[in-house]
Formats: sequence, structure tokens, C-alpha cells
Amino acid sequence: MPTTPTTLRKSDLVAAVANTMGTTRSAAEDSLNAVLGTLRKSLAKGDRVVLTGFGTFEVRQVKERKVRPIRGGASGKTITVPAHRRVGFSAGAELAQAVRSRGR
Repeated sequence: MPTTPTTLRKSDLVAAVANTMGTTRSAAEDSLNAVLGTLRKSLAKGDRVVLTGFGTFEVRQVKERKVRPIRGGASGKTITVPAHRRVGFSAGAELAQAVRSRGR
């Protein structure tokens, strides 16, 4: 019987990093915030971020498109979603393999 996945929150990551590094939660949180801040700044500039074995984050351009509203769409009219940028993630080989082998 499959188990229900749990949610790993930032505070859980901080605790795990502190435990792994044998440091305080405060130092681990500062380190994690530095990494996340660097990722955020790089992606905001449009850079591609490659974490070998984990995955790649990149900014992707989404074209303008017309869609039917999900809620309140009784009229059946389409709305236009403007072109925009979004963050995309592609799993690296090691992460993909870890996820695939987890179900076995």
C-alpha cells in the first residue's frame, strides 16, 4: 500500500542541514538563505542554474494564450493569459534515479 507523502518545509531543511553539518540551526538557516538568495538573484537576471546531479533551474518564456475560465465560466468565453516568464526545473540524473527507485 503506497504511503502518503509528507511535506518538507524550510524549517525541516534547516534542521537537517544543522544536523548533517553539526552546527546550529541559526548557522544552517543563514547558509540555506544564502543559497536560496543566490538562486533567486540568478534566476531574476535570467541566468540558468545547474546543480549537477540535482537538476537545472531556468527561466522559460510562456507565450500568450487563450483559455476558458475554470471558475465562473458559465458564459463559455475565453480569456487571454498574457505572455510571461516562469521558472522551470528539470531533474538531474541522480535525482531522477532516486525518485524512480523510491517506488520499488
